[in-house]
Amino acid sequence: MNRLKAIIVILLIFMAVQGAVGQQIPQFSQYLFNPIYINPAYTGYKNDLFVQSFYRRQWGGIDGGPQTYGIAADGMLPSQKLGIGMIAMSDKIGLQSTQSLYANVAYHLQLGRDSYLSFGTGLGIVNYRMNIEDYDPTVIDDPTLSAGGGGIFYPDLRLGLLLYSDYIFVGLSVDQVLGDLLDFEDEDLVVNPQRSYAFSLGGMIDLTDQILLKPSVLLMDDSRAMTRVDFNLLLMYDEAIGVGIGYRRSFNLFDRSEYVFNNNVGLLLLTEIRLGESFRLGYSFDYPMGDLRLGNSHELSLGFLVPSRRSRLRSPRYF
Repeated sequence: MNRLKAIIVILLIFMAVQGAVGQQIPQFSQYLFNPIYINPAYTGYKNDLFVQSFYRRQWGGIDGGPQTYGIAADGMLPSQKLGIGMIAMSDKIGLQSTQSLYANVAYHLQLGRDSYLSFGTGLGIVNYRMNIEDYDPTVIDDPTLSAGGGGIFYPDLRLGLLLYSDYIFVGLSVDQVLGDLLDFEDEDLVVNPQRSYAFSLGGMIDLTDQILLKPSVLLMDDSRAMTRVDFNLLLMYDEAIGVGIGYRRSFNLFDRSEYVFNNNVGLLLLTEIRLGESFRLGYSFDYPMGDLRLGNSHELSLGFLVPSRRSRLRSPRYF
């Protein structure tokens, strides 16, 4: 890693520390494959037991680049119209790491024959750490790492809404709801989680009996960084093979001038394969196009659905 890239990575870490954000909301390219990690209202959405995992590696070739992985399982209690699930995640960037565990619950209210409104919440515990022992002062003298490091546990609350039918969905979620109520500070570690918001919108268009077009958009924002928007377009053949393209861009929607330099622009390539009713595999490749090109990113997702008899009596879930 050359000196310029080392400085950039340290600046990004410094922003995370000085911004006092204990847990960043993970960045996904396959947000339709992994929606439960963003919006708890998706809990139980597929009507059956669904186990999914992912691994994301950003800034390929750069030491200290973000790495995120997680595993989740959720299902539906049909008599109560209640979805329940669990999520475990780990996120690391530079010397900063976060591990979290959530219990999700969502109530699915039927509005029409094939339309629903879901209310979801996730209650979790987060372990935030600054691994100062991994700092190598021979790489570059970093005056920003004045804290002594260490770790802390704190609670987290997520809320979400999801309006969906067989052919369209609209979602809104809030992460780190307790952020304004939590403020941990000592001589070694400063943690001040900030609320983050996500809005998603998408649908499905039948081009032919075998070809489906799935356009979608995801907008994410918090009070300490630039707003990010993803536009994705996925083409599915026979509900089994999907290929798509996406475009990501960050913009200064709320005039946060201190974050203007973070010009996050990228082109996304997406693939998805479904083997039978149960197994799903997804992969995405992110190619940076902005002024700050820190390297390509890769994201791999695996999902396993355990279908029941009642699921065959309903329409399939495409989102």
